[in-house]
Amino acid sequence: MAHTRLTELDLSYHTEGLPDRDTYLTVASACLNDILPGDLTGWRSADLANPPIKVWLNDASAYLMQDVLDAVIPEHPIVMHQLAHPDSEPVLRVSDCISDREFRSSRVYREMYAPVGSRYQLNIATDGDNAVASTWLIKRSIRDFTEADVHHARRLQPLLALLDTVYSSSRICQADSADIDEARTRARLTVRELDVLTLLADGLSAHQIARLRRISVRTVRKHLENIYDKLDCHDRLLAINKARQLGLLPSTGPRVAR
Repeated sequence: MAHTRLTELDLSYHTEGLPDRDTYLTVASACLNDILPGDLTGWRSADLANPPIKVWLNDASAYLMQDVLDAVIPEHPIVMHQLAHPDSEPVLRVSDCISDREFRSSRVYREMYAPVGSRYQLNIATDGDNAVASTWLIKRSIRDFTEADVHHARRLQPLLALLDTVYSSSRICQADSADIDEARTRARLTVRELDVLTLLADGLSAHQIARLRRISVRTVRKHLENIYDKLDCHDRLLAINKARQLGLLPSTGPRVAR
């Protein structure tokens, strides 16, 4: 029986309601490896002006020394391309930015790729302004990524960007979770309405919430109407402020993107 690869909807389904960023990265990495197979899959948050660079990889043995990573990443061909072309595609291969011969003679290849046995890389930028950015990266050792791979990555990018926003900071702790559920019951909100309200506080639009939760925009707007009615509010900001006052949202403040 042939193996059926996961889809964008599967990625959305498997990453819903996870407790924290590390769990999300683990689950999303497994999904990405199924959709876009590679030898190494990881996530990176890079603020070039303020190291250290944050990196998560699905293979702990592939971690590089932090000082090497911080020193070399500004010279990475994709990073240099994005800095030089701020409006560039969020999905890029190393081979889109530099020839294979030039890359293999570079310091980046010698110090970041050769030690882990990699030669090719596909980046999917999910957040930031290029100088400060979050990116999924997939590495391969044998063959480069095809145009079909790039097409799949482009389809996934909007969803990965939404997930990056949702999991941009630590999720609520267990004590907060119990308190919030009690507040939800007092406010007469359903579990789905609280979920929509929380995503609204994360800065997501109705269309983004619909995509993330695999429901129609019309359904999201109906949930918002119910939320506004139950909170006796008539717009987004008032509803979020009222929700915080009622203890419906995490006490640590909004989970917004960096």
